[in-house]
Amino acid sequence: MNDRKPTARQIMRHRLVAAWRGVADGPLMDLPTLSVADLAPKIVAQCGMTNRVKLEDVLAAWEEIVGAFLFKLTRPDTIERGILTVRLMQPTAHHALSLEKAKILRRLQAKLPDAKIRDIRFRHG
Repeated sequence: MNDRKPTARQIMRHRLVAAWRGVADGPLMDLPTLSVADLAPKIVAQCGMTNRVKLEDVLAAWEEIVGAFLFKLTRPDTIERGILTVRLMQPTAHHALSLEKAKILRRLQAKLPDAKIRDIRFRHG
């Protein structure tokens, strides 16, 4: 705990909130000071952004795997429980990717083993 002191404005706000909640006025500065370095990994994990880093890796590899034409019509959307969801613009892209699904999955697994992708699902929209 450090030696920080509350300002007059903080004291007034604390008293107003305590009165509004109907609780006794407790200590104002009793929480430890945390640095951003301590909080950032926890916040990233809570928001599910650790999966986003994997998704960005998948997006980078996606164009190489499916080709430039299909890349324009598709985008990897989410990875949840090892299932990659890919958004499609046209039904023709869905048909083309469905025919090559096993091949694309093998390439993704070889290129990104840490992502642990076990299936691909295609969605229009």
